[in-house]
Parts: sequence; structure tokens; C-alpha cells
Amino acid sequence: MVEKIIIEVEDLVKHYGEVKAVDDVSFAVEEGEIFGLLGPNGAGKTTLMEILCSLRRFDRGRVTINGFDLAKNSLKVRATIGFCPQETLLYDLLSVSENFAFSASLYSLSSKKFIERVEFSSKFLGVGEFLKRRVQQLSGGMKRRANLAASIIHDPPIVILDEPTVGFDPNVKREFWELIKNLKNYGKTILLSTHDMHEADEICDRVAIMDKGKIAALDKPHILKKTIGGEPTIRIRVKDSQTKKALTILEEYNGMLRDNEIHISAKNPWEIMTEASNQLVSHGVFIEKIEIVEPTLEDVFIKLTGRKLTEES
Repeated sequence: MVEKIIIEVEDLVKHYGEVKAVDDVSFAVEEGEIFGLLGPNGAGKTTLMEILCSLRRFDRGRVTINGFDLAKNSLKVRATIGFCPQETLLYDLLSVSENFAFSASLYSLSSKKFIERVEFSSKFLGVGEFLKRRVQQLSGGMKRRANLAASIIHDPPIVILDEPTVGFDPNVKREFWELIKNLKNYGKTILLSTHDMHEADEICDRVAIMDKGKIAALDKPHILKKTIGGEPTIRIRVKDSQTKKALTILEEYNGMLRDNEIHISAKNPWEIMTEASNQLVSHGVFIEKIEIVEPTLEDVFIKLTGRKLTEES
């Protein structure tokens, strides 16, 4: 079955003076998928999202969203998108339900539709427990959920999320990932930006890796890791006093010392791990830890750019 393209970006360019924040970017998002823009701060992700939401003009290129040309039908595009930025765009002194009512008024929602959307947010986004509380009384996670609910109060088919879980602790982050998956299951198309490789790997159907305004690679996470990330790595830690001896014993495997561990890349890691551990034990080397680590999206980014995701562009 041919998937419907709901967002199409062609040869998009945006300058800030002499700097190309978005540099000839092209990609397409299929209806019903979670599509991630993965890259460090300064990669151009936020600028790209603001362009798609018609909040920022672009210099060259073409953007089509839900069948509408962005340059010609920006108002129709805005109506089809729910944009949730990093900042909480809610009024602190109003209750959550009052904020929802204000957001609904911007889209002229009927009373019946508004009630339906509040019920949806209570069920799928878990805001029902704090609808009557003022925003200033909410925890960070509650505020982010309320912010997301307000941004999609008009029931748009497309949800755009800019760094949706930045600053969250791991448990709250995973809860929010489930909310995003719920939106997909409800039929929404989701475009999100992130610099968290685990987030991109966990929830995205496809990922575009961005660096310095360009898309360096685009595919499903497991394909990117397999084709670009490199081979699995066997990591071995021995007693410090035996590290040099262990490196000599494992010389045939081209082991390298990194962070006090011996790293061996291998296409057949389970076989090599067994051989290496047997050789070390037979020579009286005590193994403190041995494990196989599969390539990550961080490895993909390093292969493409020579830098880590957490480094500055």
C-alpha cells in the first residue's frame, strides 16, 4: 500500500545574515508516522519547525503540508497543525481548563467540540486529574502535558513537537514517550525534534539526522545503525594491572583501549567474545566485565560528523 505524504519539504533554505540555518533541506513525512529530527543544538531543527508552522519565513524552496502550499495557504496550514514548543505557553494564573477554553476560542470551537477535546485530553494525555488547578501549581511534567493538550485542542492531523522532553528525568520522559505513541495510535502524524538519541530510537519510525542546517542521513533508526553505525563492539574490562597483558593477548582482534576498557569491533561478536574470554582466562587474566554493545544513533552521528551529539556545532 502506498503511504500518503502529509508533509513535503523541497530544497528549503533559510539564512540569518551569512549563516545558512537551513541548508537545502528536503524530506517527506508519511501520514500516521512519528518522524524525528535528530541533531545537536544549532543544527537548524527549531528554525525548520518554525518555518513549517508558518512562524518564520524561508528564503527558498517549497513546503506542502496536508495538501496546502505553505507560501500560498499559510492560514490553512496553521489550522492543520498543532505546534508544541519547548516553552510552556500557558497562563500561570488560569486553571488548565481555562487555558484550554482560551486556546479553543482561537479556533472558534463549538461547546460540543470543546467538551469532546477536553475529554480526549483527559483520557489520552492524562490531564483530567488537574484540570481545575492553576498552571502555576503544576509540576513540570504536568505543565508539559497541559501545554501539549492546549496545542492540539483543535484536533489537528499533524502535531509538531520541539524538544518535547528536554529537562525531564528518565521516568517522566518515558511517560511522555507513551503519550506521543498514544497520539500516533489515535491517528496523528507527529514531527518532533530532539538531541536525545534514545528518544529518537525509542519512538520514531524514521529519523533525519541534522547537522549545521543539512540532513546528513535519513532512514529508520535500525537501518541507520546497521548501515552507518558500524559493527557491534565487545567491551572488556580487566584489572588495571593486567590491561597491558590483555591487550597483547587480544592483539589479533585489533582491540583498542578506551576509557580503561578494551574495545573490539566484530561482525560476529558472540563468537569473538567467547574466544577472547577463553584466551584471557587461560592466560590468568581476571575479567571484571565483558559485554556486547550494539551501535547507537550516537555512533551514526559520530560517523557522519566526527562529533558527538552533545558537542556544539
